[in-house]
Amino acid sequence: MLYTITNTGSTNARPSAIGANSISVDYEGEHVFTVVNFTTETTPAYADPEGDAPSYIKVLTLPSAGELQVDAVAITAGAIVSTGVISAGNFKYIADNPGVAPVAAYTFTFDIADAGSNTLSGLSDGVMSLSINAEVNSPPDSVGDNTVNGTYGTTTVFDAADFTTNTTPAYGDPEGDAAYKVKITSLPPSGTLSFNGSPVLVNQEILLSSVDAGYLVFNQDPSVKGSQTIDFDFSISDVGSEQFTA
Repeated sequence: MLYTITNTGSTNARPSAIGANSISVDYEGEHVFTVVNFTTETTPAYADPEGDAPSYIKVLTLPSAGELQVDAVAITAGAIVSTGVISAGNFKYIADNPGVAPVAAYTFTFDIADAGSNTLSGLSDGVMSLSINAEVNSPPDSVGDNTVNGTYGTTTVFDAADFTTNTTPAYGDPEGDAAYKVKITSLPPSGTLSFNGSPVLVNQEILLSSVDAGYLVFNQDPSVKGSQTIDFDFSISDVGSEQFTA
């Protein structure tokens, strides 16, 4: 009599754990995903019975705002994204939420396959939350120099254009915000720069609307009768950020 024992081969198991992660994204910015975003950073962390590395993720659902892209092309639910593509920096989330900030989170769900079985976990724990930061208003990014001609014995009365549109380069702001204040950061070496009848102090901030009203003036030193060039420095803030140019 013959007794035969047949052993079946070992079967590589699918991943045993995947988890959730939360990532902060700049307002109207982007996030480039890494493999660790979907593995060691999640709760619970990715795990596999044989210790196999992940081979790909499957995007199950899309975020309600913004766009998931592979190689700069929008993907749809059900898309497969290999870990090679992710490692190369070609899997991104592009935020698109003008006028919305901050939001709790936009989410998408995913599953992960391992390199050994090449089979998805089948678990429902893969959730990626994308928290969009509030919009940050930037200070002005352009303002230049200006030259104003004066005549001996006369008072030079400034207007807002002297510090904005008449400078080279002209005043500019990333968001297109109007100019708000001028800050006098150094004083002329001679003569008197005055605001509303009082001498201006270094780092004094003056509303450009007050400059337009004729309150900022320069009076020459009457003892200097020859031609002279008199300089002073200034910076400009915008109405959105109220921050001054460097």
